[in-house]
Amino acid sequence: MKGGILLATTALLVLVLVAGVHLSTSYDQYSRYNVQWNGTSSFFSVLEEVGAHEISDPADLSNYADATLLIIAPAGPPQPVQVAAWREFLARNNTIILCDDFGTGDAMLRALGATIWIHPYPVVSVDRDYSTPAAVAAHPVENTSLLQNVSTVILDRPAALEGGDTLLRTSLLSWVDTNRNATLDGSEEMGRFTVSAREQIGGGEVIVVGDPGIFLNSMMGIGKGNKQFIDTLLTRRPILLVEQGWSRTAEAGPVTGAIRWVKERPLLQISTAALFIIGAAYYFRKWIGK
Repeated sequence: MKGGILLATTALLVLVLVAGVHLSTSYDQYSRYNVQWNGTSSFFSVLEEVGAHEISDPADLSNYADATLLIIAPAGPPQPVQVAAWREFLARNNTIILCDDFGTGDAMLRALGATIWIHPYPVVSVDRDYSTPAAVAAHPVENTSLLQNVSTVILDRPAALEGGDTLLRTSLLSWVDTNRNATLDGSEEMGRFTVSAREQIGGGEVIVVGDPGIFLNSMMGIGKGNKQFIDTLLTRRPILLVEQGWSRTAEAGPVTGAIRWVKERPLLQISTAALFIIGAAYYFRKWIGK
């Protein structure tokens, strides 16, 4: 009898553990809690190692100077309070790095009054280091000092950019794929296309990369140039900030989301801990009484 109870208890614990792992994992693209190929868990592990600061409230940007704010795959149109905080942040000679392709990143640039804008179609190129058409090789322009140690950067279906000062551009064997069939046809023409650019705004600097996919788990470790490119951008300022209130990287599974919600409420944590202690003490006294 006791053996059966022990076996049933063990099986129940295993099921709870498996369910917990499943529910605490996100399958959303770009999510830091997604360990699959389309998540950013590996990149956020690196950010934790280098001591990056997370920004969930745009008002917190007022606490930083000589810093870089990294925004990956923004979700939804920017709100006025965010735009005001970004403008103030830039006015103090800080840097914002926006990495987006066909999301709402262009709306952010418009709100900031940037001259850089993001095309709504991907760039396809014959010049690539991998067999898939989604992999596009980009190269630093000759006159940029920012990327002196960067050779070739492999991007994943990047968006073409216009405006600003070009940092990375494709080879002549590239085109904007307006019908998304990965084939040169119709009115599409080959040429060089900018996929990363920068410009000065309000005393600060905005750097745009037309591909948030370079931070995906599947892209980590691809090409020496990718690591050089990312390291160069992230070490541009002494302080690195990562946006987590408006970025798709912050999307979480139900359990993880609940845990984060509790962490943001210290009084609830104290109350929950007290209930567990009282419950444990009650059952311990009851067990001793037997």
